[in-house]
Amino acid sequence: MQEVVEYDRLLPYQFRARMLQAPLAYVPMGSLEWHGEHMAIGNDAIKMHGLMVQAARIGGGIVFPPIFFGIPGMTDFQPPHEFNGNMPYEEPLIRALLVRTLEGLQRVGFEAAVLATGHTCGEQRQLMRDVVSDYSGTMRVVGTDDASFGNAMGHFSDHAAKWETSILWYLHPELVDIHRLEHDTSIPNAGVFGDDPRLHASRELGEQVVGQIAREIAKLGRSLLQ
Repeated sequence: MQEVVEYDRLLPYQFRARMLQAPLAYVPMGSLEWHGEHMAIGNDAIKMHGLMVQAARIGGGIVFPPIFFGIPGMTDFQPPHEFNGNMPYEEPLIRALLVRTLEGLQRVGFEAAVLATGHTCGEQRQLMRDVVSDYSGTMRVVGTDDASFGNAMGHFSDHAAKWETSILWYLHPELVDIHRLEHDTSIPNAGVFGDDPRLHASRELGEQVVGQIAREIAKLGRSLLQ
């Protein structure tokens, strides 16, 4: 059985033990946004949550439930979809929510927090840094994103392409159906930006990059407690 590190799944005695071991919070966020035909709509937050769960199992800490709030500027659903399932939220609302979350974590007793988004448009990445600037509490806090990790192995932020597909495929294989994409690789995939996942994505690659990113996030988390 895998170690439980998720805030919402811990029993009180488990929560206390993890807090005494490492009073470090991981706060994952993302969006509800179309990621092509082959990936779950909630990929960004689910992915970031999964990466942080792996990091907490490596280096300690507790992972807050994923926050599915993304700012406008998303990739819209394309025909033949009847419904546009994207859920953008305005920046002031997200900013206030995240600052309040950090204040709440401080009240609980956390001494450090890593706030990270899996929705990596430039505006949302900047928002992570802005939230940290707005927070005036005593915790040591860093705002970042998954694109800031794994760069040595070539990882960068794509959209439903090689990297995102591989990561989610490994973390939650039930949330990826590569067969929903066009079988003819000469036909471009709508909503996919980056290396073609039909040719370059795999669960094996996902396992490698998840391990690397999780180790780097864990190292960052531990550094905040030192």
